[in-house]
Amino acid sequence: MPAKPVKELTKCITEVISETNGITIMDTLELASTSEYALGNPTVKKSIQEFLRLLGGFQQDEVDIQTLLNHPVSEALRNFFKKFPLSYKEEHIHLTGSLTAEFVYPRLKALLQGPHKEMYWKKIQAVYGDVKIESVEDVDELLRLKEDEQFDRYLEILLLPKLILVDRDAHRQAAFHMASELYHSYNVGSIRLKFTFSRATNVETEKIPGLGSPSEEDVVLGLYDGFMEFKQKVPSFEFVLSPCFRKEADFFDGTKFKSKREHFNHQIDQILSILERNPQLDPYLTDVDTVGNEKDLYRKGHFQDMKLGFRKLHYKGFSIRSHHGETWHSLKKGVQAVDNAMNIWHIDTLEHGLSLGINPNFYYHSLYQHCLKLNEQGKPVPANKRIWNELDEMEWREHEHIKHKLFSGEKLSEEEKVLFVKVKFHTAREVEHYQHDVLNRMITKDVSLIALPSSNKKLTGSFADYKDHPFSWWEKKGVKLGIGTDNYITLNTNYIQELLILLFTDPEMLKITKLLMVATKEERRPYISQLLWQMRASVS
Repeated sequence: MPAKPVKELTKCITEVISETNGITIMDTLELASTSEYALGNPTVKKSIQEFLRLLGGFQQDEVDIQTLLNHPVSEALRNFFKKFPLSYKEEHIHLTGSLTAEFVYPRLKALLQGPHKEMYWKKIQAVYGDVKIESVEDVDELLRLKEDEQFDRYLEILLLPKLILVDRDAHRQAAFHMASELYHSYNVGSIRLKFTFSRATNVETEKIPGLGSPSEEDVVLGLYDGFMEFKQKVPSFEFVLSPCFRKEADFFDGTKFKSKREHFNHQIDQILSILERNPQLDPYLTDVDTVGNEKDLYRKGHFQDMKLGFRKLHYKGFSIRSHHGETWHSLKKGVQAVDNAMNIWHIDTLEHGLSLGINPNFYYHSLYQHCLKLNEQGKPVPANKRIWNELDEMEWREHEHIKHKLFSGEKLSEEEKVLFVKVKFHTAREVEHYQHDVLNRMITKDVSLIALPSSNKKLTGSFADYKDHPFSWWEKKGVKLGIGTDNYITLNTNYIQELLILLFTDPEMLKITKLLMVATKEERRPYISQLLWQMRASVS
């Protein structure tokens, strides 16, 4: 749609939001469609009514999220969020997946034309295959996750930015670029940056060629330099540097340390030494995080290697954040991982936490229906997939033969189907009880939860559509929430798009004002109301 109609939509929608104090998006648009402005502007009225029909269709699985996001009304809402007087707090963003192709390409080009070009090409081809890298567009294509790709591939394609982050100055440039891009394009004025503290690993495919440097201190100081450089231009800009540690057992420097625990404790000492040598970092290096594939890390024993190091940081005033409840072999193990992170690492913030937002009754009944469909067709449940893991973990007791029939594709009798329903039912009830117990303890302990809708949808496959994202349910339950984009370039999203997605997931209950309060961390409702009224004056 041309710029003028979008501008008119922005004016109409902004006026209604300000005059109704940020009610739900469905109510806002219904009122906007019958407003004096819309009645005098048929194009605006028609566009809003069309979007309302699409939004209703989205709730019924008849319209996909991309259709909504591409609509002119969404463009008007983007304008509204971008122009909101308070900037947003990006609570979860990673360095490597949030650098634009415009930043990466010229630096990568220099490596591919340098003396070690064969080494770099070999690594790139091992991950991407036979590709060409001759333009910004080529790099942009490689940086972004495809629709049919999921978590394991996502970790692999973060390679290109890793190749160019070769020294302190590269990290300085990356931090400045990120801050400028997020502030000017998406009204983000506060960044909690996740970055890998050590890239040492025993996993051959994860090793980065040519990286004898930078040192951990170079990485931290480079990022600090870049953000402070931007802060000199925009004094209100804030940031937190959040070093990340890979959880997997193989991620440690096997050439220097005998175990992951030994290497991790060494890294903790390094962080404290860096702070001692560089006291200017004190206000900005205040928490740490864990990342990586957690599917095999859910038992109490899996948390022991990093326990003492985190305890040491807690005593030094650090907050502990952790990626958990993001991916799992079974939903129960996903909840168990969060439970142990709280009890053993004493985390202050849970990143993702999706296992605490999946409705177990819906989840297991959907699984039951899918299994019956396969069974009716005489097809076995695929081995080593999540559906297989869920069945294998259920308590079948004396009905174990039903599970084996499902695994082999042998058809169930009607009586066996009823028994299957009962096993499924009790499994769902048990997991639901466990899930609510962990969630309630989170609320009691004031543990925050960071929601990342695009990341949760694209990387986990745990819910069918964005409308099933649990953000609104968490908000109603009283969970302390934040919003992040994860690796926004890799996931083809941005902060404002995440706000739109959250609004559309619960258009009849989630209020715009509440979403703004979560995104800005501004808790004074009357102040938000005043800012909305100022926006009305500006568009009028």
